[in-house]
Amino acid sequence: MSRTAKYRSVIAVGALWLIVAAAGCSGDGEKLVPAEGVVLIDGKPAANISVQFMPDVLQGGKGPTSFGTTDAEGKFKLQTNAGRLGAVPGPHKVTLTDDEDERPAQGQETKKLPRLDPKYTTATGGLSIEVKGDGQPIKIELPRFRGS
Repeated sequence: MSRTAKYRSVIAVGALWLIVAAAGCSGDGEKLVPAEGVVLIDGKPAANISVQFMPDVLQGGKGPTSFGTTDAEGKFKLQTNAGRLGAVPGPHKVTLTDDEDERPAQGQETKKLPRLDPKYTTATGGLSIEVKGDGQPIKIELPRFRGS
């Protein structure tokens, strides 16, 4: 096999692999269940919190990530990036972002503490939730962040 033919083969196999990987990640065929709930901070509804549910692959979870934002009553409904309502059933790592967080200019101090512990902004923050699809709302209860 000539050198050019080898390169073409490698490129063709690589392109095929990318197509298969992209199709496998779309999650369009995954079964979704209705998933909604509430976020409470110190027992009170937390508005403007972005929630993201990522299937926990280490616990056998698979499928697309689902997300939502809490309303004035702390309630959220999950949907996928494809706009499909719900989430895949199973274990999820959950991240939370406070959309009301004050982000001062570089070098400036914040005027108030954030409502959420910053650890919840990453998948390694320790927040895991099982999406069951049993019609029961998901309840996320957290203490107010008091600083480090």
